[in-house]
Amino acid sequence: MKPTLQILIAGTLILAGCAGPRLSSQEARQQISAIGASELVPDAVEIRRIVSQSDTEAIAESTITLAFQFKKDSPAGEWRVAGVRMGDRDWINVTELVAAVNEGRRRDTAASLEKVVAGINGYRQTNGSIPAARDIVSLTDLLHPLYMSDLIRVDGWGEPLDFEVTGAATFRLASKGADRAGGTNDDIVVNGVAGVNGNSPATP
Repeated sequence: MKPTLQILIAGTLILAGCAGPRLSSQEARQQISAIGASELVPDAVEIRRIVSQSDTEAIAESTITLAFQFKKDSPAGEWRVAGVRMGDRDWINVTELVAAVNEGRRRDTAASLEKVVAGINGYRQTNGSIPAARDIVSLTDLLHPLYMSDLIRVDGWGEPLDFEVTGAATFRLASKGADRAGGTNDDIVVNGVAGVNGNSPATP
């Protein structure tokens, strides 16, 4: 028999545009269960409380039951997490799950870098030079909110972005990627020229 372990995890979900004047716990559970057409069994999702509500947004604090599948490569080997399951759904391979999560974070990071580049270009058009910043914090202090509406300082993995001025009108903007280590193959890098549109994140 494959060993399994069930634990409870708590998360905060924002639900916008729900029907009716107030969000009920039942409606919140139904919408959470239907995410990605998952149709989780009702017992898999417990709405602990509706934290706050406005006319257009509500925050529901929920607990979702997950089952974890453990495997060993040999009877004498060490246990490792091999799969995860929500409700009565099929087992999901952990390696594939992590890869999918990282791909989503990579896309989000690339989009964030594009917004920062657009802010740098806007700053240069107004001031005639790129921001004289030494890191992402000092850069965003100059860009936000006039040249960049979102305050972007971290990548999809929650790590600070790297920024450095490399020339009179050139700069390097980078995320360390999923491994959180700079100088590796999964880095997301923009070597930009201020005022030139179309700089796109790339990996070395």
